[in-house]
Amino acid sequence: MKRFIELKHIGPKGHVRRLIEALCDRLEDKLAHFEADAVSVHAVFEENGTHKLARTSVTCHVPRHVIAAHDEGREGGTTIRRAFEEVERQLEKCNAIVRGERLRRRSKRRKASLRALAARLS
Repeated sequence: MKRFIELKHIGPKGHVRRLIEALCDRLEDKLAHFEADAVSVHAVFEENGTHKLARTSVTCHVPRHVIAAHDEGREGGTTIRRAFEEVERQLEKCNAIVRGERLRRRSKRRKASLRALAARLS
């Protein structure tokens, strides 16, 4: 998996980079079934010193999909974690669609509603 990490306008960068790397490692475990060359993650973290705001945006390119999330807040670590959580949620949804889980769940609901309708009509 290719990683691109940009840190803009921040002072001590070591702990921020370590946090982003750790979250990328966790994301890499969820992307293990894709080819390593086909997946890339681009994370941008920036602080605005005048307004005391931190912005994080994460973009994950997987085959046939681009998953993106961003967050803004007063605490840098929280915004980074929330953005990565959103990417993980979207990735799970994307994988469920590829596997057809949505259709299976839908067919179970449809069968249940048809049985209930048949029972009411009988």
